[in-house]
Amino acid sequence: MAATQSAWVTNDDGFGVAWYTQRTTPGLFKDVLPAWNDANLRSLAAHIRTRLFFAHVRATTGTAINRSNCHPFIWQNWTFMHNGKIGNWHDCRKSVEDLIDHVHYPHREGTTDSEALFLVALSKGLIHDPIRALQSTLRDVTKIMERHNADEPMRISCALTNGREMWAFRFSSDDQSPSMYYGSPHTRAGENQLHAITTIASEPSDSDAAHWFKVEERNGVHWTERGLEHFEISI
Repeated sequence: MAATQSAWVTNDDGFGVAWYTQRTTPGLFKDVLPAWNDANLRSLAAHIRTRLFFAHVRATTGTAINRSNCHPFIWQNWTFMHNGKIGNWHDCRKSVEDLIDHVHYPHREGTTDSEALFLVALSKGLIHDPIRALQSTLRDVTKIMERHNADEPMRISCALTNGREMWAFRFSSDDQSPSMYYGSPHTRAGENQLHAITTIASEPSDSDAAHWFKVEERNGVHWTERGLEHFEISI
């Protein structure tokens, strides 16, 4: 929980975990306690068996600390989580939420920019083309920030999954988005690192640099069981 590359050294404004089993909709557990103080989380973690697991610890950028604002966010079989912010969110919020269509707006439970990003991307066809939908979302949010003369940056480091594949994006308006890495911390010596990716994370979970590869600004990765592919983000 003590980050070394984040603007927030300790993320203690809540947490959430999502996992996939034989059901279509993922399991979800969220709370406002710091993750390290939650006995229920320790018990669940000891019993969950899954091939795909999302975990997020939150440091709020101004919205309330409650369960609805904790990540990950879920819609049907899709799960989304985000580090970063939409600059001047309180000024831009109404205009961003206006981008959410009538199908997805009823699922708006919290007040965060992160949940809004997810619902806007869903409105733009995320389930059919996640990369295109996220790029279109970032493009429209950038225009909204410009209209509101936002003096704070947009910073996006996010990940989403449909339970079979994962996409992760890193983008910002000031080239200072939260860090992102992919790797395999349990790879044995001599094993091909790029073909044994098991983890996408905000920063490395061990000190062995050989286990980790950085995702650069305005880039993303797409993971499937066949391997990992890179793509550029252009808005």
